[in-house]
Amino acid sequence: MAASDAFDVPVFVRRSSPLRPGKGPSSAEVEAAKQPWPGSGGVPPDGDYLVTTTWRALLDATIAVGRDITPWLASVPRLARREIMARRYPLSAYLVRDKVRTGKTAEPRWKVVPSAVYSHGTEHSTRTAFGYHIGMTMAEWACGTLMGLGPTTHAESAAPPGAGPDWLRTRSLPDLFGTHPADSKVWLVEAKGGRWLRMPSRVKGARQLDVGALLPVPHHKVLCGTSLEQRLFMVIDVESADHGGAGTPRARDSVEVLLELARSRMMTYLALASLPPALLRVTPVGRPEPRQGPRGSGSLRLLERDSATEDLRRRIGGSRGAGAIRGEDGLDMLTSRIPGTDLVLGMSRRLYGACSELAGLERRTAEEVRRMRPAYTPYVPESPQVIDAGSLESPLRRVAGEGDRQMSDARYERRAADARNLVRQIRAERRGDYLAAVQRGFAAGEERTWEQLIDHSPEPAVPGRDGYLEAATADTYLAVEEASLDPGTA
Repeated sequence: MAASDAFDVPVFVRRSSPLRPGKGPSSAEVEAAKQPWPGSGGVPPDGDYLVTTTWRALLDATIAVGRDITPWLASVPRLARREIMARRYPLSAYLVRDKVRTGKTAEPRWKVVPSAVYSHGTEHSTRTAFGYHIGMTMAEWACGTLMGLGPTTHAESAAPPGAGPDWLRTRSLPDLFGTHPADSKVWLVEAKGGRWLRMPSRVKGARQLDVGALLPVPHHKVLCGTSLEQRLFMVIDVESADHGGAGTPRARDSVEVLLELARSRMMTYLALASLPPALLRVTPVGRPEPRQGPRGSGSLRLLERDSATEDLRRRIGGSRGAGAIRGEDGLDMLTSRIPGTDLVLGMSRRLYGACSELAGLERRTAEEVRRMRPAYTPYVPESPQVIDAGSLESPLRRVAGEGDRQMSDARYERRAADARNLVRQIRAERRGDYLAAVQRGFAAGEERTWEQLIDHSPEPAVPGRDGYLEAATADTYLAVEEASLDPGTA
């Protein structure tokens, strides 16, 4: 039986070398896509696939993907909750599920379509902004969930393994990159999305993936196009020639993979760390089957059909805390409902420990950037204790005093880009410190209890008993209130 938040996404995979997007599928071809997606990971053979996924998978992707804003959030961690809201709610504002016509006795199937508000009530600029948002979300979902890429990094936040020094000085780059655990090969990912998947946009995306000497090592180019015309579907164009000729991919160190995982989940960590301890809970999750590889987080499991979680919860009962969960070899996830949302998010002790160490380094990085370029970072508070709107008045007055309130958009963007460049440079110079800190935090979190990590013993809670649909990996947790996932038509 399909999950209650399930829906189908047609996905068209096409290869070419050099990368040249072909004509997109017709409406009839979109509706005719039926081939099951292979479960082996990596890029499948060319084909017209129909993939069943869930709202939970898309929500997990939309929270994790995008530009790394951790240095700025680390000083005001409560803003992570607002950013989660900003990433989550556009999906429910402009997309709804609609039933697919099937036989009377067949199990109902669902597709996702634009809402009437998106189609008829929004401005062009709003549709453009949402196109970028859904394009990035679906690229993360397709590359991670379907093709096993794992955490991605925004190309403006760091340089991929093997990149030349000019990468950090180049403005026009692909959206994302990641390293596939199967062969340690770098993937460059460009995301395009909109009401209709137009050819000029896809051709532009192919050009953005042509980075030339900026990445002189073998890598995949993956162009992910998302269309909302009639229904949500994707076209994935792939080129997997060995760009740069000589050389083989460098095997990824386990600590490097851990750093990528921690960075991808900093939004969740900062949201949890900013909440009053009384709002935190511990949720039992069954331990997944052992997986190869250093990260071990694995794919997202739907917990209502996860036998390991069901068995664990039956053994420990409904009122026993983290100690009982660990005693039964379960995962004691720290969780909380994120205020202002319909989401419960959480993470394992070892990931929390890694993110805590990373947050400390990111705060110091932001503080150094502020000292080096105070005029470029007027909204970055001088202390992580700045947590309310009134305490932000001082830096705001400095902006007004310098006459920057009338700063042009172009000048503003240049300053913001310069601040981000400084962050990238500092991170590159201190990469060894980042790796050591994350490794240290991961190990400490594995050994310590929640009381030792957060100076608090959270009460047990199972959101699934309160009308939430749950999902988890070995290190992350997500639940969404089922009633908020409106199954109605457009």
